[in-house]
This record gives sequence, structure tokens and C-alpha cells, in this order.
Amino acid sequence: MRAIGSADLASHGVRAVDRGTALRATERTPGPVILLSMRGEATELAIDTVAAHPDHAVFAFVETAGLAAKERNGPWMPIASGLVVAPPGIVHSVRCAGSWHITAAYVPRAALGSFVAALPDTVRILAERRPLDRAMQAFVEQVLAVDDDATAIERYAMEHLIVEMSGAILLDRVDTASGQRSPHAALRDRAVAVIAQQCGDPALNPTLVAREVQSSLRQLQLVFAEAGNSVAGEIRHRRARLAKSLLTDSRFDVLSIEQISQRSGFHSPISLRRALEEDYGTTPRALRAHRGVEKRPDERETADR
Repeated sequence: MRAIGSADLASHGVRAVDRGTALRATERTPGPVILLSMRGEATELAIDTVAAHPDHAVFAFVETAGLAAKERNGPWMPIASGLVVAPPGIVHSVRCAGSWHITAAYVPRAALGSFVAALPDTVRILAERRPLDRAMQAFVEQVLAVDDDATAIERYAMEHLIVEMSGAILLDRVDTASGQRSPHAALRDRAVAVIAQQCGDPALNPTLVAREVQSSLRQLQLVFAEAGNSVAGEIRHRRARLAKSLLTDSRFDVLSIEQISQRSGFHSPISLRRALEEDYGTTPRALRAHRGVEKRPDERETADR
């Protein structure tokens, strides 16, 4: 956690319209995710996260006595405190009456693709608070409140949990509410989300996925077949994707390839290698060598045969 001022906040796309107003905030960046906590008194803010972080969606928890916002050249409109979900980012002017507190998570949009087929292209304001978004807010605020330096594994866990909660909010409250997805597409999205969340468990299989989404296995297989895929194929693909992210992240250099295969849900390093070759045309050893990471002598040669 680090305290930041107006200049640092401006780099995140948030500034006071009155340049004489000093803004203070705290920031933490556990990986590509950016966490911010901002407080102040009656203020007009100019927010443009699209220019500052074009590849990030924004989840902002807003608490204030009175709030109004407008888009460029638009009228001021009163809005309720609550959760702002902005997959395309935020470009608004915001007036906060009295004391205000904003907790925000900037989440890479690419990471949210595991949860919904397409991200909404509009900003949603969710005044009704539910357990999941309250839990996400509390978690982000706790992460920002801790002064201790986090280990590499802790930073990864923080980032992973925030992405998981953000994706679940999108799937449960935004994608479902949009009404634009067919029942089959919605079922497939829920199954993909379950697979993305649990692919590291070697016990995960199509039957368990069907049970999680409250569908028959036959129905779920038909839904995936319509999209030219299979449930088992999606599980293998997600495990390969997880393994690739671990192999190319220096925070996990302490793990052998056999350990990477276990954490990714594969039953053996050979299964891991086959999946990586099929999806990415490479091997575990090549992925690490590509970024200049030397292979440790304790890693077994059988992992890349």
C-alpha cells in the first residue's frame, strides 16, 4: 500500500476540476490489477480512465451523501451511491456533495473474458448492494489498509481473487440483466465461468461442471457443441491457459514443471506438455526459456519429453 497525491491520481484518470483542491488516496498494484481508495469533501471530479488505462475495466464502490454525474456535453444527472461497473472504462464528470469515499479496482479486460462472451459496452450503476459486491469492496479495502509487503504468492492470490469476484459480478449482475444472451449462451457462459474458476482442481470433469450449473450433462454437451467445442475441451484449454500464465510468471520460478502441472489440474507433466503444444505450439521448457528463465537442475527431464 502507498499513499499518493493528486499527480499520481491523475495518472489513473482521476483529477479535481478545481486545481486548488488536493486529492489524497492510497494505491496498491498486486500485478496488473490496480486498487485505489479515495476520500474527500465536496468536490467535482473529472474522470477519464479510458485514456489512463485503456485496457482496464473499472469496478468502483461509491459512498457519498449526494452524487451527480454527466458525460461530455451532457446534462448533470443525480445518481445513487453504489457499485459502478464500467467494462469500457469511465469518462464522466462527477460532483460529490459532502464527504465521499470511492474504492476502485481497475481489472484487465482480457482477464474478464473467462466469465462473459462479450463485455458490455456501457457503464452500469448498481444501487442495490448484494453480498458478493459487498465482499469484494471489503476485500479491496482490507488489501489497501495493510502496510506489510506482500510476498509474490500473496500478490498473485490478491489479484486472482479480485479478478474472480469482478468476473462473477459481471456474470451474475450485468450479463444476466442485459437480456441479450440466449438461454444456451447464458448456460455456456456459466459453465465457462465454473471451469475458469476450478480448472486447477484435477477432479474437475464435465459431470461436475454440469452439476455446478444445474444442467444435465447431455444438455451441457449440446450447448458446447453448438459453439464448436466440448466441455472436456474447455477444461483442458483453461488448464493450459493457467499453466502458461504460471510458467511465464517469474513469481512461480520456485515451482518445478511437475508442480506447475499439478497446480494447473493436469494429472502429469506429459498431459501438460500435450495441452500446451496443441493450444500454443510450445512446451513448458520453451515457455520459460523464452523469457530467459534458466531451468533449475531439480526439474525432471521427463517433464519435457
